[in-house]
Amino acid sequence: MDTVYRVFSAAARLVQNRLVAASALAVVSAAIIALVSVHLTAITIIDGDKTRVVLTLDKNPQRVVASAGIALSEGDEVVAKDGFRVLSVNRAADVQITADGISTIVRMSNGTVADVLETVGIELNENDRINVDLTQEIDDGLDITIDRISYQEFTKTEIEKYKSITDYTNTIPFGRTLIKRTGVNGSKTVTYRRTIENGKVVKTEVLKTVVNQKRVDEIKLVGMKPGTPISPVPFDLKLDSKGQPVSYKAKYSGRATAYSSDRGYAGTRTASGRKAQVGVVAVNPKIIPYGSELYITSADGSYVYGYAIAGDTGRALMNGHCVVDLFYEHYEECLKFGAKKLNVYVLK
Repeated sequence: MDTVYRVFSAAARLVQNRLVAASALAVVSAAIIALVSVHLTAITIIDGDKTRVVLTLDKNPQRVVASAGIALSEGDEVVAKDGFRVLSVNRAADVQITADGISTIVRMSNGTVADVLETVGIELNENDRINVDLTQEIDDGLDITIDRISYQEFTKTEIEKYKSITDYTNTIPFGRTLIKRTGVNGSKTVTYRRTIENGKVVKTEVLKTVVNQKRVDEIKLVGMKPGTPISPVPFDLKLDSKGQPVSYKAKYSGRATAYSSDRGYAGTRTASGRKAQVGVVAVNPKIIPYGSELYITSADGSYVYGYAIAGDTGRALMNGHCVVDLFYEHYEECLKFGAKKLNVYVLK
């Protein structure tokens, strides 16, 4: 362009001389045409899926594009390639990014999600969550959301109050209470972790529990009304006025004792394989076969064990020292029961 300017200046001086004006003008015109032809450049402009070619002397990308009738919006970028023979128009896209409770719209012509974050100065922490991949290329309308995630650990010492378990028994007087075991509150140290998302706690979970004091539940025995069976009959059984069965196959009277597996003095399984529990009693199986259904009570009806299954045995039963050994849930009941003379009815 400087060369063309110098030629024009020289031409102006020559034209001042009217004698040579005509010939000078012809020479200058020829020179200008020659210079323009030399410096004129064909440039290909690519705008999305549209392509056009323009001839220009201008070396400014924006002016070249504008002279071609292509309008540029804010944020659009013109990139020169191939030695300024190709101009590529990169259209800007509106990208919304939401983080820390603030939404920002960024207009960029190209780049990735990571470039957007860098542009607006947002940094991702180790636990943060983003809804798109950082390497994703941006496009118009892209909505980026960042959730700030953090964790908070804390410990608490918690008291676990003991429960009171009441069992009813016919081995102590009606209405009386016997504390079998004193209750003790439990204590534990629990380590929790809170998950905090965008400033709000969304989850609390237990990481570790250390038991400082194991909880011990209170057990108390409460006396039942006289004549109340410890093991009720599961079917209708007709009794006479003294509380004795009206119909039965055999009757045995004699000394009755009591036992329990409460303290490990007896197993949790009986000699017949049944579970040791209230309602399963020990007998001499040669006299009363295992599986026999029984009804056990005192002659005057003041004490009633009730319904039972013959399912266990023992030395005292086999040598005739007692007729029946009654199972109780608690060792203390056995102590209170002691020994009694009872009737054992083998039911039909």
